[in-house]
This record gives sequence, structure tokens and C-alpha cells, in this order.
Amino acid sequence: MTMEKRPGPTFGLFTLMATGLVVLFLSAALSAQTSGVNAQDAWARVPVPSKMETAVYMMLENHGSQSRSVVSVSSDAADKVEMHQTKTMKSGAQSSGDGKPMGGGMSKSMDKTTSESSNQTMMAMTPVSKIEIPANGKTMLEPNGFHLMMFGLKTRPAAGDKLNLTLKLDDGTSVPVVATVRK
Repeated sequence: MTMEKRPGPTFGLFTLMATGLVVLFLSAALSAQTSGVNAQDAWARVPVPSKMETAVYMMLENHGSQSRSVVSVSSDAADKVEMHQTKTMKSGAQSSGDGKPMGGGMSKSMDKTTSESSNQTMMAMTPVSKIEIPANGKTMLEPNGFHLMMFGLKTRPAAGDKLNLTLKLDDGTSVPVVATVRK
């Protein structure tokens, strides 16, 4: 009696190549969605009673080998989110300190007196087009520095509420952020 030998399941060259291509495309898609940038300790101020705007602060970490920049920010909780930087200027100065004239509309300022030769200094908040995060480094968004401004809040957040934001990076990736509102 002769037994017929049945071939077991085999993977042909074509099947192996197709599997390899699927793995390659999936890993490329996953790496395209992650930039190596994340946000830590995000928080927002409770808005002042007469305003429907607030500032947002956080630490941005870049675990990648290339520097990245935040180029825009959005949120479903506000009509508009802008990136800003607060700079110290001598009173009477006509620029934001970087050679650009201070804009109208969204720029805010407040007087702050200093004992430095009895000169007046001002803190000026001006919009910026990007916030850079160095390769393998960190950038702080904090009071009196870089920060985000949410304008046209759709509801008045209270301490403990959460605000969702999305940071868009220069490489096309997005970083989701949840900021806790606090006093």
C-alpha cells in the first residue's frame, strides 16, 4: 500500500513578498502619524470674568533626532487658537523686539515698572508663526514666555474642566493635548 503524500501549507515567494509589503506599509503609516513630540502637564487659566479667552501652557518634548515646530493649533472649545510669546520691552519701543512691528488687534500689553535706571518696561504679548522644539529636547510654554491663546471660548471653563487642543507640526503630524483648567 502506498500512501499519497499531501503537501502541507506552504508560503510561496509571492505570499512572503506580499506579507512583507503589508508590514512595510503599516510601519510607514504608523511612523508618519507619530512625530516623537508629546505634550506634558498642559493647563489653562480660568478666564477672567469679562473675557472669553484663556492662555494655555505645557511642556513640549521632542524625542526625535530632528527639530520640530508647532505651526498651528486648533481646538473645538474655541473659535481660534494662536501661538504667542511674551517679551519684555523698554517703554516707547515700536517693535516686538524681533524687528517686527507690534500688531493691533490681538496684541496685548501691560505696564510693569522696574527699578532698572528708573526706566519703564512693558510686557508685550505678540503672535508668533511657530514654536520650535529642538531635537531630543524640550520647549516650555509658560507665563511670560511662549504660550497658546484660545479666543472665542464656546463655554466658560471652570477649574477642573478639560480643554482639548490639537498641535499641528511642521512635518504634518498632529499632537493631541488635554489641558486641565486651573486658577
